[in-house]
Amino acid sequence: MPKTGDEEWSSMPDRGTRHHTIVVADVEGFGDPQRIKPHQRAVREGLYRVMQAAFTAAGVPWENCYHEDRGDAVFVLAPADADKAVFAEALPPALVTGLRTHNATHPDEQRIRLRLALHAGEVHYDDHGVSSSSLTLTFRLCDATPLKEALTSSPGVLAVIASSWFFDDVVRHTPGAAPSTWHSIPVEVKEVVTTGWITLPDHPYPPGTTSTLTDPKRVVPRQLPPAVHDFTGRAELLETLNALLPRTADSPDGQAQSVVITAVDGSGGIGKTALAVHWAHRVQDNFPDGTLHMNLRGYGPGSPAAPGEVLVSFLRALDTPPRKIPADVEARAALFRSLLAGKRMLIVLDNAHHSDQIRPLLPGAAGCMVLVTSRDSLTGLVVTDAAHRLTLDLLTPQEALRLVTGIIGPERAAAESDSVAELIKLCARLPLALRIAASRVAAHPHLTVADLVAELADDRSRLDVLSQGGDERAAIRTVFDWSYQQLPPEQARLFRRLGLHPGPDFSLPAAAAIAEHSPAATKPLLTALTDAHLVEPTAGGRYRFHDLLRTYAAERARQLDSAGHRHQAVESVLTWYTHTVRCADQLLFPMHQRLRIVVAEPPHPHALGDVEYALHWLTSERENVLAALHYSAEHKLDHHTIPLADASGFIATTVSWQAWLDTADVGLIAARRTVNRTYEAHFQILRGEAALNLRLWERARDDFDRAAALVLELDNDELSVWVLNDRGLLFHGQERFDDALRCLNEALPLSRGIDNGRWEAVVEGNIGAAHTGLGEYHEALDHGLRGLHLRRKTGDRSGESMALTHLAEAWQGLGEHKKAIALCRDAIAIGRGIDLNRHETIAAPSDVLAASLYSLGHVGEAIRCWTEAAAIYDGYGLTHKASEVRRHLDAASDKE
Repeated sequence: MPKTGDEEWSSMPDRGTRHHTIVVADVEGFGDPQRIKPHQRAVREGLYRVMQAAFTAAGVPWENCYHEDRGDAVFVLAPADADKAVFAEALPPALVTGLRTHNATHPDEQRIRLRLALHAGEVHYDDHGVSSSSLTLTFRLCDATPLKEALTSSPGVLAVIASSWFFDDVVRHTPGAAPSTWHSIPVEVKEVVTTGWITLPDHPYPPGTTSTLTDPKRVVPRQLPPAVHDFTGRAELLETLNALLPRTADSPDGQAQSVVITAVDGSGGIGKTALAVHWAHRVQDNFPDGTLHMNLRGYGPGSPAAPGEVLVSFLRALDTPPRKIPADVEARAALFRSLLAGKRMLIVLDNAHHSDQIRPLLPGAAGCMVLVTSRDSLTGLVVTDAAHRLTLDLLTPQEALRLVTGIIGPERAAAESDSVAELIKLCARLPLALRIAASRVAAHPHLTVADLVAELADDRSRLDVLSQGGDERAAIRTVFDWSYQQLPPEQARLFRRLGLHPGPDFSLPAAAAIAEHSPAATKPLLTALTDAHLVEPTAGGRYRFHDLLRTYAAERARQLDSAGHRHQAVESVLTWYTHTVRCADQLLFPMHQRLRIVVAEPPHPHALGDVEYALHWLTSERENVLAALHYSAEHKLDHHTIPLADASGFIATTVSWQAWLDTADVGLIAARRTVNRTYEAHFQILRGEAALNLRLWERARDDFDRAAALVLELDNDELSVWVLNDRGLLFHGQERFDDALRCLNEALPLSRGIDNGRWEAVVEGNIGAAHTGLGEYHEALDHGLRGLHLRRKTGDRSGESMALTHLAEAWQGLGEHKKAIALCRDAIAIGRGIDLNRHETIAAPSDVLAASLYSLGHVGEAIRCWTEAAAIYDGYGLTHKASEVRRHLDAASDKE
């Protein structure tokens, strides 16, 4: 048995928003006292019989529609793909036929005369049913007094009212609907104030005549351009605009709002016009006195539209004779405000250049709404005219996917899903770029998405691919040109230089460095670029381009700036990063072995202050530091590559040891280019340490062997101690504790007197750990205590935490679990205060602590300690250590 419309729709799992043609049918006088219940039942049965037959006759099967009963009325939601013209052309006569047949076969008390309302729009589905402003408007139209009066005064059986939108977009273009027999009427029902169009299908108004309900002098301009048919996303912004619709005098607070001004800003190609026009089409029925629209040409071919020019156009649209339009702009603005007084109009001012271009075009009385789009942020309009600002960002990945799918079709999108994802990435989720690219695929069936992705992959040609064709409004480079050409020289210079920045985003000090200005001088320039939406602010006082604008900025730099100037700009910002990273590294790791390199100081050094801020700075700049490192390495700028790689130890402690391995490798390659054996040995050891922590034993051994050979040539005691110590750690990791002691005992006498005692502390601690591995716990305590004393003497807090952990392991080996627990808690307390090397200062002592807690029967607390340790090891990419801890966890969980 086939499903009914209700069954089909209610069984659908998707609850969202869909477009429909909306039909509301209401029975005249259903509650008349002469109609007793049997009569009402007959009327309701007749209503449904007539409606079903009429819909079938019109070619819209009833079972394909959603419908709900309202007692004396019914509303129907026809599918989005149903031809709207049939509701104006075929449905009314079919209803008349059905109603007459019913009335001829039923007594007077069961006769039906019907009011019918037509509209179309978005309808939202949820677990409670359906709702939308479009649906509400259709009910209000059906309840309008002029419609009731029209049916009362007609000898016919049907009166139809269409919304202004439905009449303009459907009826007016459907000859079979006899549009000349429809008359406009004002509608004011509850919160709705709009215009409706009435026809009497079986007793039509004579063509060309005027209904007594219509003011023949009434001018209702509807100037909106066509909406984008595949508009996608922006649901939150559309809801925000809906919430800004002006209230009327019958609103709950009894007060009409002042003029509502909304400024939609964003970069070129972001979809401001599409959003504004799409929304305006949806809501213009809320403005019965009309919709005005003007492209102000703020960015594009030609000069910006002058306010006086726009006012003339608007006044003519309001039926003002040319001889009555004043010559003076202020007088025109005053006349415009006078004509709009007491009216409800929507005014869409697209592509504005600045606030002064808009102010003369603003109404003065309540009830009107002005929607402005601009690439400028229009701050002046927000401050002085209380405009609401809405800023468009790039589409979300899901919105971008829906847009591309809607253009190329779901089958092609599904068949090349990976290429579609890459296309979205290369187009930076910019709506215009996505439309250009997807439309090109759609227009050429033999062009695959992968083919287009291959063309877009080259940064140098990407803008060419997205700028093909003869329409400059659909060419990415031209759209960006319109914004760039408005910039004063200093702003344009900064924009070009920022396109050369190697990282994904930048701070004000970094922007100042690449501009070769002070931060104070750069700030107003950067603010101007953000106001023009050529640069976007992000969290934490940082800024970014989207990828296409970055490509465009770099292209402008290549075209307008000499190679020498471009090199100087990049050199300036790399100098700033190199110097700042070195200073931060010194603050965070004062005890670390580092190369003795003097780096250039930038004209405006960035003050880091304390350890906490240095860590914050390195964390926020991490991607830029790595980008600067790889840029300098790629361009063989070794005077930056080597000190940057040397000072990037924070990568190991804040990212992972694998990332540090890659960084050390970059430094080693640069060091070999310089033919400096000290530099080479330094990075050879650093790379070996990264491999050691990742348990890449063979790779670590090869690095340490190569470093040892270099150290023999250099006769450098400090490097000798370092490589011997690391060889000892390698043997320790392989549980070859005797070999570890041999290396460490060789290093110990060399370490005395070097680096303020830190190296001696390190070696003593590692000797103690090797004795613990051999079960020689008293020897381990002797060396561990000497190491702890030296750590404290040098102020090495991180090393102190590690020394405490070594001692705890020795006491644990002796069965002194309470002593081990106390030492581990002290080590962890130090680690929580440092927020660095957490794998050594928190995870390692937590692992030891958990073992002693477990031995004393504190299983729950042991599980908590092991859980934290495993998570920290995972975060550092030390999966082998995390796995070892989880084996203890599993065993403990089984016994809990």
